[in-house]
Amino acid sequence: MSFKQKVFSIVLFLSYIFLLVVIFVYNNPLEKDFQELASTLQDKKIATLVDDKGHFIVANEDKFEAWIDLDFMKRRNKYYQYKFLLNQRFNDDELKDKKFLKWGSYETYAQAYLDLGVLNKFSRIYPINVRVYNEIFSLPQVIGKLDKTMYGIEPFLYENKLLETSDTVKLSIDLKMQQIAYEEVLNAVKKEEAEGGIAIIMETNTGKIKASASIYPWNIGYMGYIEPGSTLKPILMAIAIDQNIININDKFYSGLEYVPLSNIDFVVTESQGYGFGEIGLKETLVYSSNIVISKIMTKILQEYSNLWLYEQLLNFGFGNKTGIEFKGEINGVFPHPSEWYAITPYQISLGQGIGITPIQLITAFNVIPNKGKYVKPSFLNDSIPKERLVISEPTAEMVKDWLGYTVLKGTAKRAYKEGLKIGGKTGTAQKAQGGVGYIEGNYYSLFVGFYPVVNPKYTALVIIDNPKNEFYGGEIAAPVVTNVFYRYFKPSENNYTDNGKLYFKDIMPNLVGYTPKEAYNILLNLGIDENAIIITGNGDKVVSQSIEPYSYIDDFKIIQLHTLK
Repeated sequence: MSFKQKVFSIVLFLSYIFLLVVIFVYNNPLEKDFQELASTLQDKKIATLVDDKGHFIVANEDKFEAWIDLDFMKRRNKYYQYKFLLNQRFNDDELKDKKFLKWGSYETYAQAYLDLGVLNKFSRIYPINVRVYNEIFSLPQVIGKLDKTMYGIEPFLYENKLLETSDTVKLSIDLKMQQIAYEEVLNAVKKEEAEGGIAIIMETNTGKIKASASIYPWNIGYMGYIEPGSTLKPILMAIAIDQNIININDKFYSGLEYVPLSNIDFVVTESQGYGFGEIGLKETLVYSSNIVISKIMTKILQEYSNLWLYEQLLNFGFGNKTGIEFKGEINGVFPHPSEWYAITPYQISLGQGIGITPIQLITAFNVIPNKGKYVKPSFLNDSIPKERLVISEPTAEMVKDWLGYTVLKGTAKRAYKEGLKIGGKTGTAQKAQGGVGYIEGNYYSLFVGFYPVVNPKYTALVIIDNPKNEFYGGEIAAPVVTNVFYRYFKPSENNYTDNGKLYFKDIMPNLVGYTPKEAYNILLNLGIDENAIIITGNGDKVVSQSIEPYSYIDDFKIIQLHTLK
């Protein structure tokens, strides 16, 4: 064979080998599929989420996944040789029609390689990105989780490509306030044997949400609606004053009952069962008079139409989404006047007949402490407030001051605490039943307030769902808001670690359901000495703990985590 022939043969052979490699690579379904998967996973390595002080809420963690190319193994006639290894993790039904098998997830590449063993030749190991979530203080209710739910802040930010703009997105949430709000609502729910409860706290001037705690399997704050009850009264009164329908010096008589419509069986009474006599506008709010607010509604209807009233309430944000960064937010229920009955305006005056989401309610109410300006709520710390004037500043200031007296002298007296000047309005709303009447003996207890009365900084809403004993908003919901603000502003040493760690130093999280490793790392993040952590048993989940969840952790106290029942 000549030299040229030899060279040609070598080139031909190498070309053949190269062609085989190309054919293998591009015809190997695992390789092709995971090129696409790797691209997808890379796209999901998106911004971390932190609170307004930089504390961890959602972070990225690099891990590895090992996959078996079962189809390739069968084509190489090696399936039955290694079937006994495959059966360690998969039954025959799982192996029957599968082309690829996920062998496992690992902290490091080396762990994946060692676990695969002799199956390495039929496998691929790929880096993946895992989202790690702060799971305490009901944060999952508001944050949501990518690939786990279609609702929440994170799905909204992901869908709107706001997680791709930087390495970190700072939320407006204040984890200290979130913790306190969650604990106080939880305490109220437990104490009153209620069905659930929520708290939302926003910055008055900016609309930025500082806390959003929910004791529900889902977040009704943005995805559910209730009737607002008497919390709507200051808004209606502000509208009437601002339009000169009533005068600040007007007096109205509150007796045993008021019949606003002739020939219609609709009677308004005071919830206390007695009238207040002749009272002014301030006393109307202080005592939460149903009769007087109904008489004010009569004066509104004498000058304006149902459509006008409807448009005024639309201006406060009712009936439409607020536009907050929460995927799944709903409009609520606010029928057009063409669907109203004669009694509908009077039902509205009592906070009935309309369905308002809690985020709509607090945002509308916030107009009063915010000098008459409606500001769009937001979960983003760096968002620029979007505001518009809804009522005049003098009207808003006047109603705000009256609501301060509601806490001092009126239905919200249980919200009063020496040195803590809070204003607000109570509400007690019957639970509607499928749009046809109400559930007997079932109520929402509400309070919407602000702190402090002079130059308010925060606006807060609390709803307790169907408390079993007392049910008035002033008795149940109002004290929760007071407790939140008192604890937040009360000086306390070692109550909060401002160092970027996951948890608050003195609060024991609920670790049941976590793996031992996860629970161990959580406690280390708390600042607990590793020598104070004892894990017993050989189970794969924590089933009990020596310190009750959400209780305080004493320094140097041993914490035992049990993994066997």
